[in-house]
Amino acid sequence: MRIIYNNISLGDLQHLPETDNAAKEVLKAMFHHRYPDIRNSGYPVAQILRFARDIRQGDVVIIPSSGASHVAIGIIDGNMYEENTPIIDDEHHCDFKKRRHIKWRYFGRRATLPPALQLMFTSRHILSDVSNYASYIDSVIHDCYVKEDVMNLVLKIRTQKEVSLDDFCDLKAVSLLIDDFCQNYNISSEAPLNMKVQMESPGWLRLSTKGIGKLLLFGLFTTILTGGGVKFNKKDGLDIYTNGIGGIINDYLDRKADRELVRAAARAMDSLQIKTPEDMQPIIEILNAKNEGRRNY
Repeated sequence: MRIIYNNISLGDLQHLPETDNAAKEVLKAMFHHRYPDIRNSGYPVAQILRFARDIRQGDVVIIPSSGASHVAIGIIDGNMYEENTPIIDDEHHCDFKKRRHIKWRYFGRRATLPPALQLMFTSRHILSDVSNYASYIDSVIHDCYVKEDVMNLVLKIRTQKEVSLDDFCDLKAVSLLIDDFCQNYNISSEAPLNMKVQMESPGWLRLSTKGIGKLLLFGLFTTILTGGGVKFNKKDGLDIYTNGIGGIINDYLDRKADRELVRAAARAMDSLQIKTPEDMQPIIEILNAKNEGRRNY
């Protein structure tokens, strides 16, 4: 991420007064001297200060391509720095010196973003605050996260086909399996799951709750149903594999769960082509490590 006006250096910005109003006045005078052909310095000065002072490490940034047909979303990964070497590779170079490192999380066609996010691109400013779209942005770059004491699980639905009501309703089988699982193993599951859907095939379904335990189970069940635990084959029926996440959930699905519910849940995952929640993997690794430790003990 970078910003223009190279005649204003990083050192200049670091030596401005601390208060914003005083900094603007000093920077305006500097700007008039170094860019005498630009009459209205207020706008570029404000944008430069925002780039230098308002953006923080950990902030999410959205950068559209030329023409805004594609979009990249990333997370600021460091303080502002100055780059004096414009060469990026053999075919590309960038003359903008003031930059910030970004850890990229998403790149794709703008048309695939949730409809609510399309409104972001009406702004013509160099920098625009899009905090009002935070919940939608979070659901694009994360599939399992906690924000303001609420856990969110985003199921990415990848099918390009029309979604039948039966396939969509079969997702309820996952929740019924979890309720039965909790009852079998005396786990509290009282917290309700709230749902928000953006469905255009492909789309996403976001589940959220303050009862982290139940949603964590939903994520684990989804991971098994879409990856290493259960696979549904319309021709051969249901196969259960034990080479994915080990432990009690696989055992429950193999021995105790209602077979029709498992089939319905697996069929929904298969038909909707729900992507395995990648952000669940660190949690799964911790659980597998603990399970391995028990066996070693």
